[in-house]
Amino acid sequence: MRLSKNAKVAFLNLSLDSFNHKNIWKKFFNGGDKETFNLYIHSKNKKCSVFKDHFIKNTVPTKWGQFSLVEATIELMKSALVDEQNEYFTLISDSHLPLYSLNETVDLIKQRYDILTFTKHFSFHTKVKSQKLFKEGIKGYDFGEYNAVCQFFVCRRRDVETFIETFEHWSQFFVKEKVIFADEFYFWGVAKQLGMRFKMGQATTYSDWSFRKLPDGKLERNPRSFTTFNKAMLESYRNQNFLYARKAMPNTLITF
Repeated sequence: MRLSKNAKVAFLNLSLDSFNHKNIWKKFFNGGDKETFNLYIHSKNKKCSVFKDHFIKNTVPTKWGQFSLVEATIELMKSALVDEQNEYFTLISDSHLPLYSLNETVDLIKQRYDILTFTKHFSFHTKVKSQKLFKEGIKGYDFGEYNAVCQFFVCRRRDVETFIETFEHWSQFFVKEKVIFADEFYFWGVAKQLGMRFKMGQATTYSDWSFRKLPDGKLERNPRSFTTFNKAMLESYRNQNFLYARKAMPNTLITF
């Protein structure tokens, strides 16, 4: 497929607001070629003035782990398709941090993600738990063996068009008001069902899935929030070929 020299990267942010560290992302987007990207934000409260011009109009009420997260992602994709120069689509969240400059990130996405790319889930324990819940959330269709993948994937324009065109059909098989972690299954599952061209490849996003002990002695394994984020961590995650890291919370001390 021959690409236009003006092919853009669309950053799709499913967020409570915009970004936890707005100053870093403002510097990121203002520090590069503005003709190489577009930013789209599905904001739950739309209180952020810094990125208000990037809020999409059509939003859906979202709940943690429910199918509404897939519906919100579809709305982001619909908004991004309006600009015909958007060719690469990368999913991010409010707790993401960029590890490179805008221009470097755009170049790396174009170099690494020639086709729709999913990534294996970081936590086998969470994957098994998610799979059990997910299967309880399917009705009237045999999706076969499905495993959770990282929800922050990269796709191309033709993939986005397919996800949108087929959404009405595939979404009818998913239970809506139930925690099933559908954002970790839906797009990968549909891609498999449709025989779309994709690969399991390099993750865009670093997450710390290590076990930690709770006060009651039980073990928990969810993405760990950063208390600090420094230059050594930045370089380490770059060396592992990540483009972003999460979870950077509002109170995370950023020192790079």
